[in-house]
Amino acid sequence: SNPDHAAALAVLANLELVSGNLDEAEKAIAKALESEPEMDRLYILQARVLSVKKMIPEAEKSLLKALELNPEKMSTHQALTSFYLGHKKKEKAELQLIKTTKVFPEQPQPLLALAAFYMQNDENSKAEEAINQAISLEPDNEKNYLFLADFHKNNKDYDKVEQALKQAVAHSENPSAPQALLADFYFEQNKFETSKSLVTEILKENDKLPKALLLKAKFLVKEGASNEAKVILNKLIEENPKWGDAYLQLSLVQLNLGNLELSQKAADEAVKYNKGNSQAHTILAHHHLRKREFEKATQESAIALKLDGRNVRAAIILGQSFLYSEDTDNALKVFEQMQEVLPENIEILHNMALTRIAREEFSEATSLLEKILVLNPESTPALALLATLNVRNKEPEKGIERIRQQIAKAPEVPGNFLLLGDLLYRQESLDEAAEAFRKAQSLLPENPRSYIMLSRIMQKNGSSAQAIEEYKTLLAKQPDSLQALMGLGPLLEQTGKTEEAKKIYQKVLEINPQFAPAANNLAWIISQEENPDLGEAMRLALVAKEQLPTDPNISDTLGLIHYKRGSYGLATTQFRQALTAQPNHPTIRYHLALSLKAQGADSEAINEIKQSLSENTDFPERLEAQDLLSSWQSSS
Repeated sequence: SNPDHAAALAVLANLELVSGNLDEAEKAIAKALESEPEMDRLYILQARVLSVKKMIPEAEKSLLKALELNPEKMSTHQALTSFYLGHKKKEKAELQLIKTTKVFPEQPQPLLALAAFYMQNDENSKAEEAINQAISLEPDNEKNYLFLADFHKNNKDYDKVEQALKQAVAHSENPSAPQALLADFYFEQNKFETSKSLVTEILKENDKLPKALLLKAKFLVKEGASNEAKVILNKLIEENPKWGDAYLQLSLVQLNLGNLELSQKAADEAVKYNKGNSQAHTILAHHHLRKREFEKATQESAIALKLDGRNVRAAIILGQSFLYSEDTDNALKVFEQMQEVLPENIEILHNMALTRIAREEFSEATSLLEKILVLNPESTPALALLATLNVRNKEPEKGIERIRQQIAKAPEVPGNFLLLGDLLYRQESLDEAAEAFRKAQSLLPENPRSYIMLSRIMQKNGSSAQAIEEYKTLLAKQPDSLQALMGLGPLLEQTGKTEEAKKIYQKVLEINPQFAPAANNLAWIISQEENPDLGEAMRLALVAKEQLPTDPNISDTLGLIHYKRGSYGLATTQFRQALTAQPNHPTIRYHLALSLKAQGADSEAINEIKQSLSENTDFPERLEAQDLLSSWQSSS
C-alpha cells in the first residue's frame, strides 16, 4: 500500500467531506497535493472543502490554480463560474463566462451559459445576442433553438416562441420530441385544435412518447374523461417516477374525481419534483385551504404568486385564506389589488363582497354584487347573497322583488327561480313558490331541489297522499317516466315511506345511472340508515356531483357523508360550496357548524349555528341545533 497515493487520498477526502469531517478532509487533500502538486482536479476538490468551511478566498485561489494547470478543461471553467454565482460575485461570474467563450470559441455551450446569466439579470438584448451566436456556431443543433424558445417564452414573445420551436423541429433528428413541445405550447396558448391535431400526428409516429402522452392526458382532463386520463398518468408516473408535470395532471384528475386526499398526495409530489411550477403550488394551497390549514395555504399561494404574478387562482386562495382566518384587512387588500388588475373578474368581485359582508360593510357589499349582476345577469350566487342581505335586514319582500327583477332580465336561469321559490316558501306563499319551483324544474329537470321543495309544498297543503296517488296512476301508464318517478320519490320520503322511496330511486338509476337527483337522494337515504353503507353513499353522491358540481343539495349530501366518515375538512369544503348558492339554508349552515366544530373551529362553529337558528324558517334539526348551541356555549 502507498499512504501517499494521491487518487486514494482524494477518495478519502471526498468521504470525509460527505461525512462532515471537514478538517480530516482538508488534511487528506493537502497530503494528496504534496504527492501530486500538478493534478488539477485535486485543487477543485480542495476548493469544495474550503467552500464548506467558509474559507471563500482560499477556495477561489484553489480553483484559479486548477484552471492555471489545465486552462483547456471546460468543467473547471464551469466550476469557477458556479463558485462565483453561488457566492453572489456577479461581476466576476460575468467575466469568467466571457473568458470561457473566448477559450472555447467554436462551442455553443459557453455562449448559452452566458445567455442564461444575462437572462437571470434581465439583460435580454445581451442574452439574445449570445444565443444567436451559439446558433451560428451550430445551426443544425435543435437544443440551441429550444433554448431560444425558452428565452422568448420568458419574455412573453409568443410568436417568436412558436418560430423557434418550429426551427427545433426542422433541425431535429427525432422531430417528435420538439413537436411535442410545440403541441404543448399551442395547448398553453389555448390553440386546442392545432395542439390536438399535432398530438394525434405525433402518437401515430411514436405512441410511447411520454410528452405526447402527457398532452393526451391533459386533453382528456379538459374534456372530462378523468378516468381515461388517470390510466395514462399512472403509467407515465410508473415509468417516470420523478416527473412533476405528470403528478400535477394526476392531482387535477383526482380532484375532478372527488378523490381529494389522493389529489393532495399527487400535488405534494408535483411540488417536490417541480418546485418552480406555480400551478402545482396553487393546487397544494387549495388543499390546505379546504383543510383549514390557513398558514400553509397562505404560504403555498404566496409561492405560486412569486413564481407567476398572473396566477389569479393563487391570489384568490391567498385572499380566501385571510378571509376564513378572519384576517379581513389582508383579505380585502388582496382582493382590491386583484381588482385593480382585473376590474371585471366576477370571482374576485364575489370574494370582495364576502369580505365586505364579514366586515359588516353591507352597503359596499351590495354595490359589488350589483356590479356582478350587470356584468353577468345570470349570476345566481351574487343574487343569492343580495337576497341574504335583505333577509338579514328583515326585508324578505325586498329580496323577492329584487329576484323577480333579475328574472325579468335573465328569464332562463333555473337557479334564480329556485332562489325565488325558497324565499316565497319561507313567506308561506306556497302557490307562488310552487310555480317558481315548477319553472325551475322545467328549465333544469335533473336538479333535485325543485322535486324536494314541490313535495314539501304538497305536504304542507295536506295533499301528499293525493299527489302520491296521482304519480302512481301516471306510472301505471308510463312506468319509466323519470318526471313521475322523481315526483313520487321525495313525496314518499316526506311521508315516512323511506324504503319505497329508495326503490323508486334505484329504479330511476336503472333507467339512467347518471341521473343526479336520484343518485343524490338515494345517497342521502343510505347515509341516514342505522348502519349506513357510507362507501355506497359516497359513490352515489359523487355520481351526482360529477353531473351537477355546483348544486347545493348535492354538495350538502356529499359533505354530510364526508362528515360521517370523519373527513371533516372535506365536509367543510362541501358545506361552504353549498352555502354559496343557498346562503339562507338553515340545514346546510347547521351542517357546516358541525364540521367546523369537529375541526376545532369553535367560535366559527358557534357563529354558524347561531345563524342557522336566526332564520325564521323551521327546519328538521332546529331543536337539536338549539341544544347543541347551549352545550357549546356552556363549554366554551
